Amino acid sequence: MKPGRPIDLSTVPPGVQYFLDDEVALRRSIERDVVGVFSGWGYTEIDLPIFDAYDLFALGMGDEVASRTYRFTARDGTTVALRPDLTSLVARTVATRLRARQRPLRLAYTGEVFRADEPRRGRQHEFHQLGIEHVGWASPESDIEILLVALEALTVLGLDDARVVVGHAGFFRGIVERLGLAQEAVAELRTLVDRRQSAAVERFLAPFASAGECAAFARLITLAGGMCVVDDARALVTNPRSAASLGELTAILTTLGELGLERCISVDLGDVAGLGYYTGMMFSIYVPGWGLPLGSGGRYDGLLAKFGSDEPAVGFSLSLDWLAGAIAARGLDASRRRTPVSVVLEAGSELGRLFADAKRLRNEGRPVCIVPAKAEEPAT
Repeated sequence: MKPGRPIDLSTVPPGVQYFLDDEVALRRSIERDVVGVFSGWGYTEIDLPIFDAYDLFALGMGDEVASRTYRFTARDGTTVALRPDLTSLVARTVATRLRARQRPLRLAYTGEVFRADEPRRGRQHEFHQLGIEHVGWASPESDIEILLVALEALTVLGLDDARVVVGHAGFFRGIVERLGLAQEAVAELRTLVDRRQSAAVERFLAPFASAGECAAFARLITLAGGMCVVDDARALVTNPRSAASLGELTAILTTLGELGLERCISVDLGDVAGLGYYTGMMFSIYVPGWGLPLGSGGRYDGLLAKFGSDEPAVGFSLSLDWLAGAIAARGLDASRRRTPVSVVLEAGSELGRLFADAKRLRNEGRPVCIVPAKAEEPAT
C-alpha cells in the first residue's frame, strides 16, 4: 500500500461474511442444538487448530483441494495453511494422539474452514461446519447410525422434511473395473456421468463394451428414486464389486424403511462427485425450497491409512451457513433465537447499589442492560 493512501473500510473482501445481532443468535441456536444431538449419540467434541502444515491437508484432501488453501510461511520457515477442512485434522489426531483409545471412536467438531474458491452462490472463502466422525467399525450399523444422527439434527432444527440422497462409491468403481478403463478414461467418464449426459456416456463407452452393456450403463446413471432403483440396478450389473455395493445399500435402506424413514431417503446411483474421497456409502442432504445441499458425508475407509492408521471411518458435516439460510427462508428463525428481554438498569451516582442489583438479576438468570442516566429536563 502506498503511504498516505486512504483505506476503504466499507469494502468487504469477496467470499467473507459478517454476522450481526439476530443472525448471530440464530447461528448459536443452531450450533447448540446440533451439538446437543451429537452428544446424545455419544459423540464427544474435539477442538482443532485453525491452521496446520500445508502438507497435512495435501495428504488428506489431495493436491487439487489443498491448492485452494490460504497458505503462509511460519517463523520457522515451514509452509502452513488455514484449515480447508476438519476431517483431515481429525484423521491425523486419531492416528496419533488417539491411537490407543478403544474403538469405535465417536468424535464431533464445529468450526470455520477456509478455501480460496471463486465466490458464488454455494461457495464462500470461509464457511462453518458442524460434523461427526465414527472411526474403527466397518459395519452397516455405523453407516445407519450416521444417517440417523443427521436426520435427527435436521428434525430438531424444524427441517423434518429433509431428504437424504444416498449412493455408493463402489457401484461406479465396480463398473469401470469391469470395463478395464484407464485412469484418464475414468476421469472423463466421471465428468460425463456427473453431468448426467447419458447419450454421451453411451458413445464414450462404445470402444470398451458391447452395445448392450453401454446402453445398460447409460441407463444406470439416470436411476434415482426409492428402493426400486437398487432392484433395477441389480438386474443390470454382474460384477462382484457393484453387486456388493448394492447389497450394502439394501441393508441400509431396509433398516431405514423398518424405522418408517423411507420417505426421507432416496437413491442416486449416478452421484460420482465424491468418488475421489469416499469408498462406500455416500450421501447429500437437501430440503425443499433450498437448492443448496445442507450437508454431505459417507464412508472414507482409505483416509486414515494415509496417516499411518489403516482403519475404517464414516462421517458427515453440515453447513451452518446453509442451515441458517434454510431456516430463515422458512420463517423459523424468529422462534429459534430465544432472546429474552433485558432488564434495563439506569446508571447513577450509587454504583454499589447499581451493580448489586445487576448481580442479583444475573444470579436469577435474567439478562441485564445498564444504560446511561437520562439527562434532566431543563426547568421552564
